[in-house]
Amino acid sequence: QFSIGRGSAENDVCVPCAFVSKQHAMIEAVANSRGDGYDFYLIDLGSTNHTYVNEDPVTHVKLEDGDIIRIGKTTFKFDMSHNATDLIPLDIDEELPHTASQANNISKLSRRLSILGH
Repeated sequence: QFSIGRGSAENDVCVPCAFVSKQHAMIEAVANSRGDGYDFYLIDLGSTNHTYVNEDPVTHVKLEDGDIIRIGKTTFKFDMSHNATDLIPLDIDEELPHTASQANNISKLSRRLSILGH
C-alpha cells in the first residue's frame, strides 16, 4: 500500500495543497489472478474533495495503463508501459511550497511501483 495525502509524516507521497486531505487516497497492489504480477487499485480514503480518475470521482477503482489521476490540483498519469509501473506527475499545482520535495516523493513511489510491476 502507498498512501497519498497532505501530511508528509504519515504518507508515502505528500501533496501539500489545501484541496488534499491529510490522508487522501492510497494505491494498493494486489497479486493478479494469473499469478504473474500485480493489479493496482486506487482507493479514496473519504477525502473531502474526492479523488478523480479520468475526470470521474472514484472511491475504489482498478487502475489501467494511461489512467489520469487527479488529487487536489495535482494530476498524475498511471503508466504500466515497458513492464514498469510509474506514477508520473503531469500537472503539479504551481502554488505548492514544496514542489521539489513532492517530486522526490513521487519518484520514490514510482520506483516502488516499478519494482512491483515487473
